[in-house]
Amino acid sequence: MEVYVVRHGQTEWNVKGLLQGSSDVELTDAGQAQAAATATALAGLLEATTTVVTSPLVRARDTADAIAGALGTQTHVDERLRERAYGAWEGITPEERESGWPEEVEAWRTYGSADVPGFEHHDFVRARMVESIEEWAERVTGTLLVVTHGSSARVGMQGLVGLPLDHRTLGNLGNAAWSRLTRRAHGDWTLERHNVMPETLGERP
Repeated sequence: MEVYVVRHGQTEWNVKGLLQGSSDVELTDAGQAQAAATATALAGLLEATTTVVTSPLVRARDTADAIAGALGTQTHVDERLRERAYGAWEGITPEERESGWPEEVEAWRTYGSADVPGFEHHDFVRARMVESIEEWAERVTGTLLVVTHGSSARVGMQGLVGLPLDHRTLGNLGNAAWSRLTRRAHGDWTLERHNVMPETLGERP
């Protein structure tokens, strides 16, 4: 089966370079336009029988609702698809991160994880993301489309295809971009396309 992993559209915190994590931040007008463009593009690729599942956070839900509306279907919400919690780093500027946690910022840049109060580490993010996607893949008969977030999408896909989590072996999705995976059986996955946007659909994989 095919599984699409989609990141939400742009938010104001994306524009400002702030980590959102579990904070509930709405889409900007540009983010809504991105979600609409992605919905139109995916509606040209997918059937109405596609199952759309989303993170509960509003930026993901609104993106998922745009896609589901274009497909003529409904969204399902799964708490396990929410963004990684960044704890004390949520909503503060990059300069505040640098000055308050210089060693942790360096570790985060190198390994993607940091010892910061409230920061959700790789293993926890991977476990809940993989559990959710595998479970939904078992339940549906057609295509599965998951709407989630930058860090949780990356770590979840690394977990699905067996990539190590000790460094960034897979880049983040852009806003309203998607990846396509093929699942043959539980734990047997291939990443077919990554970071696809409507304007890149004609490019070779």
